Amino acid sequence: MIRTGRVVAEKDGQVEICFERPDACAKCGACTGGKHFSQVKVPGSAPVGSWVDVDMPEGQVLKASAVAYVVPLLLLLGGIALGMLLFTNEALWALTGLLCMGCASIVLRKVDKGVKSKKEWQPQIVAVHEEGENKNGTEADER
Repeated sequence: MIRTGRVVAEKDGQVEICFERPDACAKCGACTGGKHFSQVKVPGSAPVGSWVDVDMPEGQVLKASAVAYVVPLLLLLGGIALGMLLFTNEALWALTGLLCMGCASIVLRKVDKGVKSKKEWQPQIVAVHEEGENKNGTEADER
């Protein structure tokens, strides 16, 4: 998956890139607050204000998405099942499920630390475009 974004900062061998939310996300509604941009730090170098193409292998994006969504869901369901074994009160079933789902943040943090250092999980800058040009070589809209 290749996305184009604008470099907003460069420091210590990393660039901070601002990406516009893709059109496919417009109907989702999961992002709250009307945020239409996201900023990501990517290893590499590019001048501030330039446009860059960033590649993240498709398989890794799918794996990361699966981990981010499936792990909390499995822990929620497992917690509810555990609550059913331990308690007779349905409210306690739900509470046990939510507590287990909260543990997902700990699991995801550990997974993130493990994959963060692996190059195959890191986005890579594949092209740098002049300031004021987009990836097609035409004038880009100012953001």
